[in-house]
Amino acid sequence: MTFYAEIAADAHALLAEFGALGQVTRIEQSGIYNPDTGDYDTTAVTQDCTAVVFPIDQKLVDGTTVLATDEQAYLSTVGLTIPEPTQKLAWAGKTYTIMRVENLAPAGTSVLVTMIVRR
Repeated sequence: MTFYAEIAADAHALLAEFGALGQVTRIEQSGIYNPDTGDYDTTAVTQDCTAVVFPIDQKLVDGTTVLATDEQAYLSTVGLTIPEPTQKLAWAGKTYTIMRVENLAPAGTSVLVTMIVRR
């Protein structure tokens, strides 16, 4: 196991201990055109994750792209496909829209995903 893989495992253990399970949902086109709606059919694809969500650090708030009501989320990268903006995070009975994603990946090994999320 590489050094950064060990760091990712440590981050996962901390998030599992102090966070909770959640789900990231993305909408994918099925590739089948539906003439009744004039669009392609879509399907929701969910992926389990281990996360923690907490209030945003106020120094990140710019009033335009980051609002005072936004929150921060940390996700374990173990077994995770890195989420993208506009996808949804369901965590602790709440659903958030992912606004910004940062993948901490030193030497190309994903260790932690930090996100700004909005309800």
